[in-house]
Amino acid sequence: MKVNISIKRYNGEKHYISSFQIDITDRTTVLEGLAYIKDYIDPTLTFRYQCRSAICGTCAVKVGEKHILACKTKIKEILNEKNEVLIEPVSNLPVIKDLVVNQDIFLDKLKLAKSWFVPKDNFQKVLPKDLEEFDRETNCILCGICYSACPVFQTSQNFGGPINFVKIYRFWKDRNDKLNDNDERIRIAVNSNFITNCIHCKYCTFQCPKEIPVELDIMKIEFYAKQKGYIKEQEDFGSFNFGGGGFFL
Repeated sequence: MKVNISIKRYNGEKHYISSFQIDITDRTTVLEGLAYIKDYIDPTLTFRYQCRSAICGTCAVKVGEKHILACKTKIKEILNEKNEVLIEPVSNLPVIKDLVVNQDIFLDKLKLAKSWFVPKDNFQKVLPKDLEEFDRETNCILCGICYSACPVFQTSQNFGGPINFVKIYRFWKDRNDKLNDNDERIRIAVNSNFITNCIHCKYCTFQCPKEIPVELDIMKIEFYAKQKGYIKEQEDFGSFNFGGGGFFL
């Protein structure tokens, strides 16, 4: 089956579109298509990949309004009626070359959120039901798709981003993390990552390749922060969001 793959590219000076016609099977992935183009048609094409198994998160790209992992997505699934597809670099991050973007922005914000485990001196026993609280969040592969899909960055560059709140939630729910003793990460989420700027559009949840309930995690953090007084009423009214519904911690 012949298909036309168009790629939005950047050479350091200008953005332009290159189009290629290749043969695919029902199982050919976007990453395999990009690799074929680079190996046999245009060796200057630049993109990122490592594991080819949806684990490393480095091959994220944009197709239409959706962000995907190139290694996980079959080309046949994203073609239009003319057997064409346009592949672009992910949003909200500066492009270095072609499909490669600079991830320093969201990686630096992850450092600000202290997105790593800080062990307590005396470990508590962890039961299976405890792990269920943050089991899905441990599947985060730092692909940045939720960050790229988030529309808040159009008006608020200081927003920490969904990926930050997933990591904050994961360690907040771990009873053996030392920073939970004084709610340090929750206060970071409010005061440094501006969690109340979230508009609860759920784009992060819909596009997460690991099906992590990102927006629900954000809602739970916000709810807890309001209970503890870290989010004041005037701050809540000042944020623009249209989320709703109930949930339980």
